[in-house]
Amino acid sequence: MRRRRRIFSATYWDLTECFFEAQRQYREIYILYETQVLAHAEEQLVDRRHLRLDAHEVSRLLDFDRLGNLRLGPLTRAKNISHSLFRKHGHTHKFDRYLSEIWHEVAILREEQFKVSTFADQYRLANELAEYESILDEVHEDFPRRVHHLHELFKRAQRSLEGVLRARRDDPIYLRSFYMFGEQSVRDAYPDGERGHAWRVFDAGPGEAYFKAARSFARKGFREEALRALERAKVSLDEGPAPGAVEHCDRLIAILQEEVASFRNRVEATTASDLIVYLRAEVVEPSHGDDAAPDLGEDWPSTDETSELEEALGF
Repeated sequence: MRRRRRIFSATYWDLTECFFEAQRQYREIYILYETQVLAHAEEQLVDRRHLRLDAHEVSRLLDFDRLGNLRLGPLTRAKNISHSLFRKHGHTHKFDRYLSEIWHEVAILREEQFKVSTFADQYRLANELAEYESILDEVHEDFPRRVHHLHELFKRAQRSLEGVLRARRDDPIYLRSFYMFGEQSVRDAYPDGERGHAWRVFDAGPGEAYFKAARSFARKGFREEALRALERAKVSLDEGPAPGAVEHCDRLIAILQEEVASFRNRVEATTASDLIVYLRAEVVEPSHGDDAAPDLGEDWPSTDETSELEEALGF
């Protein structure tokens, strides 16, 4: 397992990594829940909406420990990083609100699972059947509503996070980390893995991401890493645009192909120390230039919200 990087200030990559790990863990819980519900419905020959299970069967639909590991592990880390990045100047962001809601909903779902797995059986053994049936009535209604609501909240949060990253796609830590660890961090969230994520954040997809990562590596004097990133950029750009890519993407790809070739010639002909001097004059916005997360500024809430239209279209 890769050692977690020590950080002194939360970064957008830390947020990205923790969120997608939390989403991956919840997806496993969700798939197991759905599989069991459909199996019970098929066994009883009823529509899942009319499915009725006893307390033991209901308690096995969700794993109490896995819900706890999710909430206390990557979800809490993501929530804390999100708060440190977005809760400034008396404002927050849509993504932060989604993440907080997810965190609280998981806590409630875990409490409901504990109630049916512990209290219901005690009522049954004590022959207090009214209380037993009351708990079952509650969870038969509550479980599917909360499980599916959480599934939807994760999808909305993912779209909102993609909007955050689009606005900060020149951030050096995000760029270099995505190049090095992107596939293992985001692969389960997209049908085409790392490539799918890149097309949601960068207009020219992974080719643009790797090219920007290469320039970031070179700016720090990591010449060999820059050359490897440039090679991946070339391969990705040669693949052309993904279906549904932004308008004029072909033209942007053609421009980037020329820039990648030109910059590669420069890197190959320049020492690491000279590269640092050569790139020092590059204009980098102050909020993107540091390895720590930037001060978001007074106008933060209006800079990168995912629009309702984008959410409706699935962008």
